[in-house]
Amino acid sequence: MIITIGAFDGFHRGHARLLEEARRLSVPAGESWGAVTFHPHPGVFLGFLKATLFTERERELIRRLLNVPRLFIIQFDQPLQELSPNEFWRKLKKAFQRQGMKIRGVVMGQDFRFGLDQQGTVEDLSTLCRMEGLQAVVLNLLEHGVTRYSSTEVRQAVASGDVRRATEIMGYPWFLWSRVVGGNHRGRTLGFPTANLEILAGKILPASGVYAAALPIGGRWHAGALSVGDNPTFGDVHETRAELFILDFKGDLYDDSLPVLLLERLRPIQRFQDGQSLAKQIERDVSQCRDLCRRELDARPKLFASFASCVEAMNAEGPFVPDIWRLDDAD
Repeated sequence: MIITIGAFDGFHRGHARLLEEARRLSVPAGESWGAVTFHPHPGVFLGFLKATLFTERERELIRRLLNVPRLFIIQFDQPLQELSPNEFWRKLKKAFQRQGMKIRGVVMGQDFRFGLDQQGTVEDLSTLCRMEGLQAVVLNLLEHGVTRYSSTEVRQAVASGDVRRATEIMGYPWFLWSRVVGGNHRGRTLGFPTANLEILAGKILPASGVYAAALPIGGRWHAGALSVGDNPTFGDVHETRAELFILDFKGDLYDDSLPVLLLERLRPIQRFQDGQSLAKQIERDVSQCRDLCRRELDARPKLFASFASCVEAMNAEGPFVPDIWRLDDAD
């Protein structure tokens, strides 16, 4: 087994280099390959990261989208945090052996750290690999201009509402896969019935505003207008909501889960004089969403076809339960 290892809060263009190198090494060796990652995100466990880009189900969808054969998820907890670099490596190998696999090579980004207080460096892990006759490859992180591709940069882009920028860094649109929950049905009175999406704890939310979106329902793509924020026009909503109007769709989606890809932020949330003024603005928003979605689908048909296919496959399999390994069980 050839592995690449990291936090992997989603997979951006920089991560794609690690994946491709692991894939490349696996071919002449006749080995399988995959990515080793952690749950929860180490930054969340250690307290310096409040929210991640993707949930585990969403990461599984991305894994399939990018044709990564396996995603090995390690429980990040206090016992793991306290392991020395050598002990972490020993237990990781043991965990693979218990699953009938043996690590044959490791691909790392230059900033990877592991073990107690992140004492272990890529040089340390490379040395451990060489001592056992294993392949070890360290790659410089991909940069664009003076900026390095990173999950931190994607989180900053999403949090500021710049979902176009997030797409540029990741290579695919940022999305949320969320359950439709009950709302106050205000949209119906305006002529634009919306699906209220569950706000997921621990997942980053985009800046408040109205977004052009795209989502697959039954294998067919629909344009959508997603509003994130409160309702200043009517003043009866005092918490953040995510409300989605789906173009050219009729049906009851209550309790369904919808993967919604954000394409572009159209405008900030604003207060209108009355419901009629708001409805007129929504009409303009919907027209923009239709045009943007059509252009995106036409520009990258393979990506969107693959995305819809992966969603359909996961829905057919039923509820997703991630397989999470504990390294303290490896002995």
